[in-house]
This record gives sequence, structure tokens and C-alpha cells, in this order.
Amino acid sequence: MNRSLPDPARGRSSPPRRATVALALAAWGLLAGLAPLRAVAADSLRIAASWAPFSLPLYVAQQRGFFADEQLDVTITDCIGGTRCLRQVLDDKADLATTSEMPVVLQGFAHADIAIIATVAHASDNLKLIARKASRVTRGDELGGRRVGVIAGTAAQYLLEMALFDVGVDPRGVTMVPLQAEDAVQALRAGRIDAVAVWEPYGYAALHGPDAVGLRLPLGGAYIESYNLVGRSGVLARRDDAMVRLLRAIERAERFIGAQPAASQAILREQLKLDQSFVDWVWGGLAFRLSLDQSLLSTMEGEVRWAQREGLVAEGARPNVLTLVHPGPLRAVKASAVGIGG
Repeated sequence: MNRSLPDPARGRSSPPRRATVALALAAWGLLAGLAPLRAVAADSLRIAASWAPFSLPLYVAQQRGFFADEQLDVTITDCIGGTRCLRQVLDDKADLATTSEMPVVLQGFAHADIAIIATVAHASDNLKLIARKASRVTRGDELGGRRVGVIAGTAAQYLLEMALFDVGVDPRGVTMVPLQAEDAVQALRAGRIDAVAVWEPYGYAALHGPDAVGLRLPLGGAYIESYNLVGRSGVLARRDDAMVRLLRAIERAERFIGAQPAASQAILREQLKLDQSFVDWVWGGLAFRLSLDQSLLSTMEGEVRWAQREGLVAEGARPNVLTLVHPGPLRAVKASAVGIGG
């Protein structure tokens, strides 16, 4: 409350000293009492999130207020594919990105300062190998000499080449046509490619609807993708406390997904602007669980060897995959979820 100073012209005397002290103490006590109500500045975080089902924990944490509860002001920017999301981190346009482990491995050859703080989801059926119906290709071993769309530097490229090896087709005997995921369906429809390896929701778009252009080809092996939160190592180390609170909010979101799948699916439908039939299509192949485990390191080691064998990196270069993880924040949130050293 504002109080006017005494006006000497009106002959008022100043209050006694004891009254002045009492007023000062009362004012201080009032402000102290209000201090807990004062808004605490939230830490700002920018996350470049793949426009895909596995980003659901982020969407839930945002919409349910879990980030705000942890005094975090999180801005989520949609991007298509982990490679492009990670590029936003490298260009300092985002603090964190969601991506599969493959872009982390490939960038790890050139950038020693990127690291995964946690796997937020696993997907066993996100990647699809799809042939154009009109190509009359019905099996993977019929792709030799064909034009196949490839999304370079992604898990889709890795899966495609592994699938070709599995059926006895040398990838070098296939005409690889570079494209982006969002162009895959149109490229199939236009006949520019005979097949493509692509992720959801683009796989669904190629395989469903009255004018579905694609036919799904069987895939061998048991490759399970991990989807991870990745940032620059130096930033992560300086902001460990914010990372802990971020993971705490995401862990809360994943518990919400497990307890309230219908409400979580509604959030996914709203975020991706797709219908329930798509959600039903992908839901069974998703597992939302914070982790940093040995299987992640083993997968990345295999991808390192593949990148070297295919000449995708400088000869002799070899990142230490242990430097590509930053387990401290997750260990502080959920120690049982960390199965690696460091």
C-alpha cells in the first residue's frame, strides 16, 4: 500500500521513531508472507520433437501440466525425422531433440559433444518396408535392380540395408533414390520409386485408404528402435538440474499413459491430426519407458560398424558409444532405469 509523506506545510509532525520502525517491520512481514506466492521464474527448454507417435510422453507432459509443475517452460517444435530434429540442436535452435539412435551415431563421428540423456520409448513396428503395388514386387528378394527410396542417415536406411542383406540382395545392386519421409507416399504414387523404407505415420498413409498405393513387405530380424532425448554434452552438464526435472515430468507422463491409455490416445490424435484407426494401428508396437540400458549401447555399436563398412564416415573414425550417453539426470530420477556405467 502506498502511503504519502507528511506535508510540512500543513503542520503535521513525523510519526514517532518507534511507530516508524513498527511500520517498517509490518511492511517487511507482509512482503515476507507474500514471498511464497510470488511466481518463480521457470527454466526455459526448447525441444525439437519428431512428429511421430513416440513423442507422446512429451505431448502428455505438456498438455497435462507436468512440465509446468517442475517449473519448466518447455517449447516443443515439430520436425520430421530425428536427423532434422538433431540438426536443430547442432544449430543451437533447440536444447534437446527426439531421435532414434542412428542419427546420434552418425553425428557422433563428427560431433563429440552430443549425448543421449534417456530413451523415452521403444518401437518394434514403426519402420515399414513398402513396395508400390503396381511394381508387382511382393518379396524383399525381388528388389534387386529396382529403385528404392532411402532416407539417408536414419534408422530407415539402416533397416533397409539390413533387410536387403537378409534376403540376399546387395544394396549396391539397388538404385537408391534419396528422399524425405513426407515425400515417400507421393514418390510411390508417381512411380518414381518401386519401394521405400519409412516410418509412421507415412507407412500408414501408404498402406491404408481406398487409394492405398503400397504393399507391405516382410522384414526379417528383430530390430527394435529406441527413441531418445539428445542434447549437447556441455549444455546437459551445465543444466543437469533442469534435465532432472524434465525427466521427472516425462516419467510422470509415462505413468499417465500406462494408467489412462484412452486419454493419452486422445492427446496423440490431437497432436498428429490423425484418426483413431491410425492410433490403433501403431499402439501395440509402442513401449513408453524411460531407460538407458546395455541394449542401446549394443545397437549403437552395430550401427558404428555398419557406418564404417558402408563408407558413410571418415576411414579410421570410431566414436566411443559410452561418450554418447549422459546418464546422470536419469540416474537421479530413476536409478533402476540405468543399466550402463558412466
